[in-house]
Amino acid sequence: MNSYSVLNDFGIFLFRLGSSRQFYAVNVSRVQEIMPCPRITVLPKLQKHVVGVVTIHNDVTIPVIDLCEVLCGRKTQNVRQSLIVVIKAGSSQYAFLASKADRIININDNALLPSDINSADTYMIGAVQVDKDLVELIDVDKVIGDVINQKSDNPAVSTKACEQENLYSLRSC
Repeated sequence: MNSYSVLNDFGIFLFRLGSSRQFYAVNVSRVQEIMPCPRITVLPKLQKHVVGVVTIHNDVTIPVIDLCEVLCGRKTQNVRQSLIVVIKAGSSQYAFLASKADRIININDNALLPSDINSADTYMIGAVQVDKDLVELIDVDKVIGDVINQKSDNPAVSTKACEQENLYSLRSC
């Protein structure tokens, strides 16, 4: 392996959503922490896919995004048995609900299969083959930006989500 390929390696954190066998991943450099889901506080008028907020380390309150609902169109079941993946986005933190943590692996960016869907229409950066599984690499900035900028009482939100639901190429969650 030459030094160029080492420079193009990056880590991804693999996890599952809901009861699906499908693996999803985020760039490990964005992951701050993975922990059992603490008590979620539900607040009024939250954005559509935000299930509430959690306080971590007794001093940081962050919104919790139901990634299963965003990507698969259905709410996470058994939230209390879920994990949260704390993601760093600029100077803020957000938590994604995940049903099962799998592992962290290193991949070379040459192994990333680009999405054939217009990047404006999907939350997937691309996919990578891991063992026998095709793993979707999630664009965390797009997920966070779209979710946080939504209004819960906006009828166009559910229309957009339904349209986006039909755009995923690896739909199995």
